[in-house]
Amino acid sequence: MERNFLLPPEVANGASFRGNEYGWQLSAFPEALTQARSRGFACLGGQFQFRLPDSTCEMYWLSADPTDRRLGEGWSDYSERSCSEVLSKFDALVSKTDFAKEAAGWRLEVNAVKDLVFVAYFVTESEFAELSAARNNK
Repeated sequence: MERNFLLPPEVANGASFRGNEYGWQLSAFPEALTQARSRGFACLGGQFQFRLPDSTCEMYWLSADPTDRRLGEGWSDYSERSCSEVLSKFDALVSKTDFAKEAAGWRLEVNAVKDLVFVAYFVTESEFAELSAARNNK
């Protein structure tokens, strides 16, 4: 998702910014979700990446996404639910994934702890409406 939007510092805390994407250290991401939810953001989900100085290795198969917004669902309810669903899936993936094994698949010099981030996408209600309208016009 490409946009020129900066997250509030409380949400962006613990994240690096590369290629219009925020990537949080795993220990910082749950607090980012809490801060985002308290500020009325929804989380569209995300995936794990290894960020190296000259490349990014995205594990698109390890994603934590919420279910779609329900018809008639209020924004505050969707914000709460999307953040909760993403956190639950994030926690499940962190607990069961061997990231060192995933890193070995690239045959690159990857530090499975230092280089690992979770890239997530947060939106406001108006941004969500714009994305939905653009998707419906395709």
